[in-house]
Amino acid sequence: MANEKDPVTVVMEAFTEFKASNDKLLAAKADGKAIGDLTAKLDKIDGVFDKFEPLNQQVTLATQQQKAMQEQLDSIEKTLNRPGALGGQGNEDEAVKIRAAFDRVMRKPAADRDPVDMELCKRMNTLVKGNDVAAGYLLAPPEMQREIIKNVIEMTPIRAICSVKTIGSQSYKGPRRTTTMTATRVGETGSRTNTGDPAYGMFEIMAPELFARVEISQQMLEDSDYDLLAELRMETAEQFSYKEGFESINGTGAGTNQMEGLMQNADIGEVVSGSAAAITADGMIDLYHAVKTAYTRNGLFGLNRASMKAVRKLKDTTNQYLWVPGIANAAPNTILGAPYVEMPDMADPGAGTYPVVYGDFRQGYALVDRIGIAFQVDFTTGADSGLVVFRARKRVGGGVLKPEAIKKLKCST
Repeated sequence: MANEKDPVTVVMEAFTEFKASNDKLLAAKADGKAIGDLTAKLDKIDGVFDKFEPLNQQVTLATQQQKAMQEQLDSIEKTLNRPGALGGQGNEDEAVKIRAAFDRVMRKPAADRDPVDMELCKRMNTLVKGNDVAAGYLLAPPEMQREIIKNVIEMTPIRAICSVKTIGSQSYKGPRRTTTMTATRVGETGSRTNTGDPAYGMFEIMAPELFARVEISQQMLEDSDYDLLAELRMETAEQFSYKEGFESINGTGAGTNQMEGLMQNADIGEVVSGSAAAITADGMIDLYHAVKTAYTRNGLFGLNRASMKAVRKLKDTTNQYLWVPGIANAAPNTILGAPYVEMPDMADPGAGTYPVVYGDFRQGYALVDRIGIAFQVDFTTGADSGLVVFRARKRVGGGVLKPEAIKKLKCST
């Protein structure tokens, strides 16, 4: 339609109206006046924001994926530039070809990828895994990664914002510093005593099995007007992705065959909101500043839709709103200048709950893939009952790498 407004105009006009209405609501509350009409109006404007929120999430996650891709390319280039990475001297031209091929492959959809480039990427996959064990995880199959990311976006999108490692054993292990040394001053002839020794330990993230088992009738397979097995594969991928997202927030970790959830890790620090059962502006500001500066450069807020609605109404001491739409600048919406990701598995605001999390998830949390999604169609087990058994499995785990990179907000005084 000729008179239809563009999305930028719609959102920015809604934001202007939202601020004016919320200011009136706050004044009415202070004067003890009725607020029903103003609340209804704000809810209606929230609906406008919610309409465009999926687009904002796509922009936010696309930005995170671009950062991850650049990290991939930088790490692979570093590996290939090592002396002897290609089996000896005189292979510099091959290294250049491989890097260029990988760059083209990563920037094209699967259908448009050149077979020659794909073969060169396989060569690089072997080289990277053979020359750098820690870099092997970087080369998860692009097609599978794209499919999983697409499904996860509709859930808690942990795979899109954290580190993802592909491992060749039952767990992902590595060293972790647990205690640092210190330094002190001393006079010219003073005694130089021991100032403390650093200590190191090991972290380990297991990759237990996810599985699904479905029985369908042989006749249903025969009579269906569409590819039922393909539908079951997609449904399985979605359910596995949902499980990943849920456990990344609420999983109980080792001993339960679940991933370790952010809300379950005792080492992740918390900040109180200052209200017994609500999110406050002061609480959000304190949460943002509780994370070390080095992690805020890639910091993200994580919260669900109910918390998002509450945060949109918050203002700081200078009367500025914490939430700002970014659509006018083709950028993600922000809270306190930082992008945010919708995490449906986070708690709603309420007494004693943790509705908001903030930090650098790429440094703070890791998913480990041992075996990708594998499907099996069994025509034998249930044959006497006219059934076909469909099985799917995947080995994946997750856990906190750096607790200090992430903080959580608790609704409490």
